[in-house]
Amino acid sequence: MAVGAAPAAPKRCLSLYIGHGFSLGGEWSFYPTVVDGKMRFSKSMAAFNPLADRVSVLRGLEHPDCVSAGGHTTADSFLTGSHPNAVVKSSSFDQIASMTHGHKTRYPSLVLGNEGGIGGIGSSKTLSYNQFGRPIPANNDILGLYDAIFNADPKLLKGQRWRLATDKRRLDCVLESYHETKRKLGRDDSQKLEQYMQALRDVEKEIERMERWASTPKPKVSKDDLVLNAPVQDPAAFIRTMYSLIYLAFKTDSTRYATYMLQSMNGEWGNISTGLGLGTNHHGLAHNATTFAGAHFVKLGKYDKFEADLLAEFITKLADTPEGEGTMLDNTVVLYGSSNSQTHVNSNYPLMLMGGEKLGLKQGAFHEFGKNAPPLSNLYLTLINALEVPATRFSDSSGTIPEIMA
Repeated sequence: MAVGAAPAAPKRCLSLYIGHGFSLGGEWSFYPTVVDGKMRFSKSMAAFNPLADRVSVLRGLEHPDCVSAGGHTTADSFLTGSHPNAVVKSSSFDQIASMTHGHKTRYPSLVLGNEGGIGGIGSSKTLSYNQFGRPIPANNDILGLYDAIFNADPKLLKGQRWRLATDKRRLDCVLESYHETKRKLGRDDSQKLEQYMQALRDVEKEIERMERWASTPKPKVSKDDLVLNAPVQDPAAFIRTMYSLIYLAFKTDSTRYATYMLQSMNGEWGNISTGLGLGTNHHGLAHNATTFAGAHFVKLGKYDKFEADLLAEFITKLADTPEGEGTMLDNTVVLYGSSNSQTHVNSNYPLMLMGGEKLGLKQGAFHEFGKNAPPLSNLYLTLINALEVPATRFSDSSGTIPEIMA
């Protein structure tokens, strides 16, 4: 970097997911039409019409190993490409980026979800999987997120340091017994213990990292747009506050990578559809939206609009925030999609990419991949490389997707 030059803006990625798919035809379609070379979005995605030059839509990509998986299970696979029942699973691509650059920020990544937790095999409530292919619990505690990232109250900071010290003491006790236990085990059990030990070492590194950051003042942000007590019964306020926390975490460079499961395939969050006046839960809407003329097809489109309006609001906020020689959106790529094209159909994923022009992405196009479509992992390898991770392969990738790059 030249003397006196401003530091390069961080390169970021946010991945968003909705189970059961989207409304896919007619005037409520997720997919746009193209008029005079420009995308035009239908009723459900109309909020993206002003942003058409900043987004791309992709149709035809999928995870080949997951096409025949159970119809309720592929949330597990969305960011990994691994079959839900695979013995050895890939890390999610966000965690590949986090393992490379996450040490530069207070939090290597944020793993979020409206329902929180892990779920079970085939019923995941998280999008992120660690280096061993194990799920990372999603956080849905918006007040806790704010406190962890931004709240500098002395009492709270003292409590955080006490918990770190307590965790370190507990870990030390486990590590002390490791060598003695290993000597008593046979070869196979010893190998299993070594895998467990590697996980403990990762926990130890995380505690040490947090101890170093504990002496670094937290960034000061305004709480004006945050509804930190937003209940699930007010889903718009809840999701909007989650987006605001992601925005602030990105803006303050508290993290550069985030995943957010907006809708799992098996959780109770889908019941908010009833609260939105749509008559049944999200699973029921998607199940019944198999024809373009049915009432449930329209209702599913209205749910899609609810989510799209909030997302477009967030994307506009990124686009309106100057950063470096561009905006936050220029330096942030956002992936939005599902692993179902229709309920239980694990192929032809509906996907949208937003922003990331400073990462080399080319936006404003509708990409339709035909019979020779590459695996979805090729898209993820392309994004990993755009995030300056020098990987040559991800999961079942066979290369990159040059069509989405400038």
